[in-house]
Amino acid sequence: MTELSLTRNIDVSHLGNAGVKQHIVANAAERQSLQTAFDLLGLVSLEADVELKPWGPKGVKVDGRLRAEVVQACVVTLQPVPAHIDHRFSLSFLPPDAIAEDPKTVAEAEVIVIYDEEDPPEPLEGHSIDFGPILAEQLALALDPYPRAPGASLQDPVEEGAENAASPFAALSKLRDK
Repeated sequence: MTELSLTRNIDVSHLGNAGVKQHIVANAAERQSLQTAFDLLGLVSLEADVELKPWGPKGVKVDGRLRAEVVQACVVTLQPVPAHIDHRFSLSFLPPDAIAEDPKTVAEAEVIVIYDEEDPPEPLEGHSIDFGPILAEQLALALDPYPRAPGASLQDPVEEGAENAASPFAALSKLRDK
């Protein structure tokens, strides 16, 4: 992946009880960087609203909403496929020493992914969080992995009752009928 130019550092050292809300909008150069990194045909807009709140004695909880207008290539025809992304996300951050304080046995140290459970906290290095890589990651998660243009299909539909000559089993079915 290429170097991303999107960076948005938010100081979390003085959140207070109410927390902080930020609106982030990517400029043209930042969108171009993401477009190249994710092999998009276009990234028309990218913006996010994030809310940071204190989480426990040392942590930070982030709730966000990413919105983007993207254009991807159809996996079948390579035609442009425009899409609107509206993706909500939630993350938590703890200082590395607080994560290390959480005792784990060898069995608990294995990474077990459970779909419905919240992700473990990310390490909070210093007093700020860079939302550039976070938004890039959330965009990657929200992109359609197999975009298709309307009406695009991998093969022509076979008429009912018609024999498919290209099928490797067509010759076998002729032998079975004899």
